[in-house]
Amino acid sequence: MTEDRNQLAVLDMPMLNPDFIQPQDYLRPLVGMTVYSLIFAGTPYALGIISGYFPLTFPLGFASMMIGTFLISAMVHHYIWWKRLKTQGAAAFVAVENLDLPLAEAFELCLAATTQLRNAKMESFEDGKSISVRIQADFFNSTDRIVDIKFEQLDENKTRIFIDYSAKLTAFRSFIIEKVWGPKWAPIFYRLDGKKNQETLSQITDYLQRVPEWNHKYVYGDSFGDRQVA
Repeated sequence: MTEDRNQLAVLDMPMLNPDFIQPQDYLRPLVGMTVYSLIFAGTPYALGIISGYFPLTFPLGFASMMIGTFLISAMVHHYIWWKRLKTQGAAAFVAVENLDLPLAEAFELCLAATTQLRNAKMESFEDGKSISVRIQADFFNSTDRIVDIKFEQLDENKTRIFIDYSAKLTAFRSFIIEKVWGPKWAPIFYRLDGKKNQETLSQITDYLQRVPEWNHKYVYGDSFGDRQVA
């Protein structure tokens, strides 16, 4: 990704700036995990109070262990995310492509590119604006993934494509992560699947670069029935 495209990506997603997480930002997940661990460890303590037995040492020790482990986890996540941004730039997590195609043709080309993704299923789309594809979990990947493609028309014959890849968790897991980690950390947590991230982005961008001239309508298989998307 060129420096200009890297800057565009950072403007669209502030988390792609290596300075996005500051030391004071550790306070939010630390507080979140403290509350979560106290609730989790407080349950047996509450039961002990009801039963007349007060096992205070164990729940407090368990809570302290959970908080310490989580703090180490936050530091590891932060380092991996920061290291990838420093060495690869925004391309470590997203892709930005400028296509010499009108918006409608660029949209059709990207639809075709998503068919190259294994276990992919159309999640949603808005003609000329966005495409969202779900990559379903399999034996090697325990969670679904989402590929979001957004479009920006630069002029009549040029379109910018922004491709984002992230984990798609259950509503409950997403709720826990967002409440515990907080709004600044959660987007990082969803995108630290480095190898799979790179493979998926490369599959799409390689296809876009291999097919420079796209001059026909494309039908997206069973996802849209028999109707054309364009």
